[in-house]
Amino acid sequence: MQKKTRSLPIVHATLATLLISLAIPALAHEGRTSTSPKDGDTVQDSPAKIGIEFGDVMRITQFEVTGPNGSVPLDGQPGSEQVERYFVKPGEVLSAGNYQVHWRGLSDDGHMMSDGFNFSIEP
Repeated sequence: MQKKTRSLPIVHATLATLLISLAIPALAHEGRTSTSPKDGDTVQDSPAKIGIEFGDVMRITQFEVTGPNGSVPLDGQPGSEQVERYFVKPGEVLSAGNYQVHWRGLSDDGHMMSDGFNFSIEP
């Protein structure tokens, strides 16, 4: 009986490794590859466009920009089409300060994804 007890942890570890290696490709999704403005950048003037590029197609379901004066109006809203790039124009000139962008979308295989990025505008 002693031998069976010792081999049991090895069998469990082997099975766990196998399950994890099979699950990793299923969890892999191409997220954003770049942003405009770049994440963490400080720009001199109000950006002409704000957006993201992906490594694969994505259906954007939410795209919000907030800044020192609250929610930023945007010219354009997410649609039902799948895109590799999503850009919108601010509905007004943005003042100096820190801005946060939050997006949510559905990947090509239907998985919900979300992320965000930040940028600042110099005074």
